[in-house]
Amino acid sequence: MKKIIPFLMLAFVSVFTVSCDNDDDNVQYVDNDTVAGVIEITRSFQYNSTTDQHYINQSISILPSDMVLVYRLKDLSGSNNVWEQIPKTIYLNNGNELDYDFDFTKNDVQIYIGGTYDVTTTPIYYNNQKFRIVLVPADIVNKGAKAPVDYSDYNAVIKYFKINDSKVTKY
Repeated sequence: MKKIIPFLMLAFVSVFTVSCDNDDDNVQYVDNDTVAGVIEITRSFQYNSTTDQHYINQSISILPSDMVLVYRLKDLSGSNNVWEQIPKTIYLNNGNELDYDFDFTKNDVQIYIGGTYDVTTTPIYYNNQKFRIVLVPADIVNKGAKAPVDYSDYNAVIKYFKINDSKVTKY
């Protein structure tokens, strides 16, 4: 009987050693609550004298697992729109700089314009600006891993997330 006890203990320990696995790196996460989509807004910036900022505000419902990307309509190339990602600094011919930036909460997106001069003096950058706000799931990117798509390329983003560009929600 004394010879069988060590074998039973060894068998018992080996069952737990083999059955335990801490390899959680291969778990595929499926995000079921984020629906990638695009909102288009066309607005002129407003001035807030309290904060001394020029901004555009858009109410939106954003889930904690969402990532927000913002693009500004820069130009038309033939029949195609040219979208540039913001934040963006534009260097003007006279040496002035113009900056577009944004922030977001779960309730809204604010787009800001600022510069090294009075930005209201260049209405081409201030009035009737068209922006696309793109919501995508943030959980697809592993920390430290290369992004699965070039987020600076609007067309690559909508293609990767299978967003129908003809069904953009416009405000």
